[in-house]
Amino acid sequence: NYDGKWETTSCFKSLGYICEMTGGQNPKPTSAPDSHCDPGYLLYRDFCYHFEGERVKTWQDAEAHCNSEQGHLTSFHSQEELSFLTGVIQMSPTGIALWTGGHDSITEGGWEWTDGSPFRYIRWGAGNPDDYYGEDCLSIYINSGYWNDDNCDYNRGYICKRRG
Repeated sequence: NYDGKWETTSCFKSLGYICEMTGGQNPKPTSAPDSHCDPGYLLYRDFCYHFEGERVKTWQDAEAHCNSEQGHLTSFHSQEELSFLTGVIQMSPTGIALWTGGHDSITEGGWEWTDGSPFRYIRWGAGNPDDYYGEDCLSIYINSGYWNDDNCDYNRGYICKRRG
């Protein structure tokens, strides 16, 4: 930090760095790696993620926006993927939760992802899913990364995911 002391921060925050070289070396410049993601997207493994925290939408409108970007609202398939996303969304300026691609609107309790991938990895918050007043859409709490079945008509930020 500015006082010259160590501090903890998110592992996924982009920070500058300093390299140490032994004297007499003159390395050639390298080009930036090709991330395969458009501006505004972050690469993680084989996928690009876009975090929209300012322009909130209903779940259906958020999915439509992700579709227009050749993607879907995000799905989750491992603790590592969820940890990456949670680290990023904790810096999000909007509300308490963001939309993801999970829903049980076709069959109550039959959760699925909008991208058609298997719904196997789960991380429900305590007492969820509870179908409170017919909640059918999955949001993720910004502060904890736990999931909630939510009212699809709420306006929330959202996370889009597409192949890198």
